[in-house]
Amino acid sequence: MNILKIMLLPSALFLVLVGFGLWLGKTGKPYNNLLFNMHKLIALAAAILTGIRIFDLDPFSTFPNLAILLIGLAFVGVLGMFATGTLMSIKDEATETALVLHRIITGVIFLSFMFAIYLIINEQLKTL
Repeated sequence: MNILKIMLLPSALFLVLVGFGLWLGKTGKPYNNLLFNMHKLIALAAAILTGIRIFDLDPFSTFPNLAILLIGLAFVGVLGMFATGTLMSIKDEATETALVLHRIITGVIFLSFMFAIYLIINEQLKTL
C-alpha cells in the first residue's frame, strides 16, 4: 500500500492541526499569538505536503473520477478554511457563521480526502 505510506505524514499533520485548533479555541479571544501562528503554519505545511504527495503518485495509475472530484472538493475546502480562519482572526469578535463554517469545512475536508484515498486504494487493488 504505497498510498498509505505517502499519506501518513499529511494525515498526522492534519490530526496535529485539529489538536492545535481545539487548543486555540479553548484559549479564546484574543488568540494566543504563538498558538495561532503555529496553527497557521501547520495548516500551510499540511496543505503543501498533501499537494506534493498527490502529484507524486504514480502517473500511470488511473484515478476514479469521483476521487478526483473529492480531491478538488478538499482543495476548495482548504481555501475556505484559510478564508474563515482569517475572518475569525481579523475581527475582535469571531462571527458565529465563520466559526461554524470553519468546523463544517474541517469535516468535509476529512471525509472527502479519506473517501478519495479509499477509492484510489480500491482502484490500485484491482490492478494487482
